[in-house]
Order: sequence, then structure tokens, then C-alpha cells
Amino acid sequence: MRSFTKSYEMYDYNLLFIRWMADFSGVDMLVDDYRFNYRTAICVATVLMGAINCTYSLAYFYPNYYKMCEVVVLLGILIQGTPKLYFGYIHREFYKLQYGRLRLLHYRYRDHEKLNAKLLLLMERIHVLSKLLSIVFIFGGLGYSIYPLYMYWAHHELVLMVTMQVPWIDADSYTGYTVTTAMQMVMIVIACTGLSASDTAILLFVANLSAYVEVFTDELNKLNAMLSAEDRDEEVIRCQVRKICSQHQDIIEYESDLDERYIVICFGLAIGAITTMTVSIFLAYMNSYIPGYALVVVGFFQLLEFCLLGTVLTVKNEEIIEAIYSTDWYLLAEPERRCFALMLHKSQNFTEMTIGGFAPLNLETFVAIMNRIYSYFMMLISFIE
Repeated sequence: MRSFTKSYEMYDYNLLFIRWMADFSGVDMLVDDYRFNYRTAICVATVLMGAINCTYSLAYFYPNYYKMCEVVVLLGILIQGTPKLYFGYIHREFYKLQYGRLRLLHYRYRDHEKLNAKLLLLMERIHVLSKLLSIVFIFGGLGYSIYPLYMYWAHHELVLMVTMQVPWIDADSYTGYTVTTAMQMVMIVIACTGLSASDTAILLFVANLSAYVEVFTDELNKLNAMLSAEDRDEEVIRCQVRKICSQHQDIIEYESDLDERYIVICFGLAIGAITTMTVSIFLAYMNSYIPGYALVVVGFFQLLEFCLLGTVLTVKNEEIIEAIYSTDWYLLAEPERRCFALMLHKSQNFTEMTIGGFAPLNLETFVAIMNRIYSYFMMLISFIE
């Protein structure tokens, strides 16, 4: 990893990494005057073909339940990928604006030694997690890629990377197998880069709430220093309180935007991951299905990432409450004290990221989802037996 001394430089580097993956898939929404291009068409066509081919394959393989389960795994990936593509496109101007504001936040404090160090550490951690997520998705893609090689080497059986039939193409013929394999390879590459880009973008966007909280806490510390000074300047104190109130309002709006933009995406991720992981564990247990092992790892890390991000929001909101309460607000004049009382009241009713509005996105929900996946897996075993 390249070495940077300013947090905004590390922010740009993170964004460059995300945009490279998004541009490869044709969904770089942050480019000026974004236009629908041939790579975007390939990405959209991949989603549409995946939905059509999965529907066709379910009817084609019926009543072979194991083959149908392999197709259901792909449906789980489509369920979580489609909302990310759709909402990323319709909210592209909003994301462009917010990413610009985040960069301005980092740039504004580039010469603040303490804050710059904290923000730089945050960006470095985000970058490491982004690379880890990319490796996880590559691992998932390799699980599908090595499956035909393993089956041919171990059983001398020619199988497709993805158990999915294409209408009007006979995969049992040499030409049909070649065409189907080429199409599936493109779909796997697009899926891995697209999902990796979207998840790392969400990571960068949500985790940067910590940057807002660090700046907010620093301003509260400055106010405390002003209040404890022997020669107090009431006008400067009033300006500082107004600045703090404005920053607090920005944090509230930022959190509300996060839940509003990602509520459906989180719901699709939860449903898709539960479906993919449950059926993958079942196939790996019953048939030693190699891609199933990789997909369980991918689904686990995806769910863990989102639930950790939701937990980060909760923890940071608790830090805001503690920071406000720990301020020497009782030394303020009456109008400024009322402002602090209002901030404290709003902080106690903070916005959380949710899964479609049904459940909070946190580690407790992650544990509950893991338990539910195990229950569904046992139900499938009982059904087969």
C-alpha cells in the first residue's frame, strides 16, 4: 500500500480503487456527465440474462432438486446484486455530491495534526478492509472457476462452471458448451467486480461517519477550552455553539440519508445472503459442491461487513451522546444551554441502518441470521431425508 501523510490523499486513493472496479463493470457513477455505455449494457445484460437463465434452468432441471438448488444459489446472488445496481444508478447524483463533501471534510483538516492523524488512520483501515473484501469476492469467483477443472480431473466429467442453462443453446454439444462457458465466465467476472465495487463503496460511505464524529468531538473540546478560559469571549463562544449545532445537524442528515439509500439494499443483501448461504451449505454437505464452500465464505463476510457498519453507527451515536453530555454546557448562557439540550434530545433518538425497516443492522441481527440459516439448513436436510 502506498504511504500517505494526509487523510484526503488516502481518501482519493480509496476512491480510485473503488472507481477502477466500478469502471471495469461500466457502473462508475461518479464520472462527470455519466452516460450509459457498452460496459454498462454488458452489466445490465448480465443481470437480465441471469434472471432469465435461472428461471429457464429451474424448469429445465425439474425435478432434480440438487441441480435446482444450485440455480437457487445464483438467484440469491441476483437478489442482492440487482438493488445495488438499480439504486446506485438512480441515486448517482446524490452519491457524487456526498463523496465530494467527504473529500472536502478530509481536505479541510489536512493541516490539523491530531485530526489528520485520526482521519488518516480511518482511511487506512477502510483501505485494508476494501482489499480484504475484494479478495473474498475473487475467492468466490475462483470457487466457480476451478469447479469444472476439478470435476474433469477427479471424475472425467465435463461440467459447466455455473449450473445454468441458456435457452436455445445445447450445453451438451462442444460448441454449446464453449459458448455457455464463455458467457458464464463474463457473468462471473462482472458479478465479482460489480459486487466488490458496490460493497467497498458502501464501506467507504458508511464508515466515514466516524470522520464526522471525530471532527464534532474536536469542536466540543475547543468549546470546553473556551469555557474554562479566564478571559471568556461570549461572542466567540456563541459562534462555536452555532458551529457545533450545525455539525450535529449534518450528522443527523447524513445518518438519515444512509438508512434511506441503503434500506432496500440491506434487505436484498440479507435475503440474498440467507438464500445463498443456506443452499450452499446444504449442497456442500450433501454433494461436496465446491463453489458452495466459497460462496458460504463470501456470504458470511458480506453479512458481517454490513452488520459491523450498522454497529459502527450505533457506537458512534453513543459517543456523540457522551461527548455532548461531558461538555461543560452548564457554563453556557441560557440560549446556548437550550441548544445543547436540543442536541442531546435528538442524539437520544438517532437513526439506525435497518434491514428493510424490519430489523436493525447490527451484530445481534448477524447472530440471529446465522441461527436462522442453520435452521433452514436443517429443514432442507429433513426435507430430503
